[in-house]
Amino acid sequence: MIETADSSQEEGKVTSQRPDDRLSALPESLVHWGLLVVAAYSLLRSVVYAAIKPFWFDEVLTYVVSRQGTPSAIWAALKQGVDGNPPTFYLLEHFAASLLPNEHIGYRLLSIVGFACALLLLFVFLKTRYGSHRALLCSSLLLITPLFTLYAEEARPYSLVAALIALAMVCYQRAPNVTWTAGLGASLLLAALLHYYTVLILAPFFLAELALVCFARQIRFKVWLALALPLVPIAVSWPRLMWMKQNWGPHFWAGAALSDVSAAYGAYFRVGPPWGMAICGLAILIILLPLVRRFSASGDSPFLQPALIAERILIAGLTALPLFGFTVAKITHGPFVERYFLPCIFGIAASAAFVLRSAPAKTLLPVAILVCVALSSQEFGFWKALHSRQTVASVTAPLMELAENPNFADLPIVISDSLSFVEIWHYAPAAIFRRAVTVPDPESAAAQVHKDTVDRLVLALRPYGPPGIRDFASFKADYPKFLLCSSGSRFEWLPARLVHDGYRLERISWGYGSGSAYLVQAPQPREPSTAYSLPTSTAPPRNPTVKSAP
Repeated sequence: MIETADSSQEEGKVTSQRPDDRLSALPESLVHWGLLVVAAYSLLRSVVYAAIKPFWFDEVLTYVVSRQGTPSAIWAALKQGVDGNPPTFYLLEHFAASLLPNEHIGYRLLSIVGFACALLLLFVFLKTRYGSHRALLCSSLLLITPLFTLYAEEARPYSLVAALIALAMVCYQRAPNVTWTAGLGASLLLAALLHYYTVLILAPFFLAELALVCFARQIRFKVWLALALPLVPIAVSWPRLMWMKQNWGPHFWAGAALSDVSAAYGAYFRVGPPWGMAICGLAILIILLPLVRRFSASGDSPFLQPALIAERILIAGLTALPLFGFTVAKITHGPFVERYFLPCIFGIAASAAFVLRSAPAKTLLPVAILVCVALSSQEFGFWKALHSRQTVASVTAPLMELAENPNFADLPIVISDSLSFVEIWHYAPAAIFRRAVTVPDPESAAAQVHKDTVDRLVLALRPYGPPGIRDFASFKADYPKFLLCSSGSRFEWLPARLVHDGYRLERISWGYGSGSAYLVQAPQPREPSTAYSLPTSTAPPRNPTVKSAP
């Protein structure tokens, strides 16, 4: 049998004969307290880290757009090409930032709360089928994933979207009750209003409901309506999406290679890419193989409720999200970015809970110890290294050394990587602010590194931010001598271009990581020779060969 427990859904109330948690020594009330402790710790840790962690490039874009305040001003900035999320996200960020005086916590508040909600909601979803003990173990796995270690304290929509998808999972589990079905539509609608790629995350829900139609001959019109609701803002935003594809698509910073999918699965659970793909394949196999065996043996599923079939398909579909995203990216020639598919982690956690469901209760203790050791090791390393992590002061410290050097007084300081320039600009003191320059040039970036996304974004940012964003050609004409800071980023094209154009780069002392600093001087123009004698031949003289810069 696929399920050893029967399940029924009536008016949104889900009942099931879950595994007997009474065999475990830990009372269920303590499990709930343990869940609250884990959620509270995630909030505390995220707030502490958010308070000291400087904004990176994408977060600065969130800051710039959100601080426009009104819907019309935000929309104008998005039409300029400053960033690429729906306007609703920036309106929520503007509201959240207004609640707290600390901008680092304020702009990251939604993500901090979003992760804690995702943790609690995943627990609710898993507890319904697999018991509270297994639900606590598997939902706690979120703390070793990038959803917690990277995106729970980031001013971007990924954590909040993940929380809304977790809410949609809980609501779908309790459909077709009217209240829960309305919650399903509302959660998916809001997720679509926060990030355009939510349309791909809808696929597992559609597949799950389609399974009910195919295997149970059951059409739930209210549920289909709830699933179709998020498609409305996507359809309204279609011209905007096509503009974004045309503007950023030809040389987008992230391609779509199968190795990226493998790396994404590995990154989700901090393992190598091959093991990541193995985890994905095993999780899908665990969920779907019992269904295949049942239907191949009897042609129907008399012992399995239709809702459970749909739920299994939903879990498998979430697990396969990166594969689905890769397929769509290949067909549409779009990008593949692993953080767009973070709800995949929910599918893998649910697969782990399914495995533990069939395991004896006494095996929960070793698994719990293993999870605790992994989390303790991670968090001990985090707190130990907290004082050495990058802070706001460390962002501008490298440039301060150059700005205060009397040998280079008043020379412009060109930051080769425009991405780094935006991060530095946000925190730059006056000594740097008046001298820091970047020269984004999408054509040169596309020619040199085959990626021009950052250059296009920085050019669009010019009306809203730093005065140091200059045109490459005009800057070269105005400043034959300047300082150059190179971080070695994969987006950098300027050092190679300067060498190609004949500029002299003299490396200067600069003791910051892998970066380099140069004194750059333009090539000297050739002067015509004064000692020139007419040839004795009557033939016209040959012109000297002159090399010109491209």
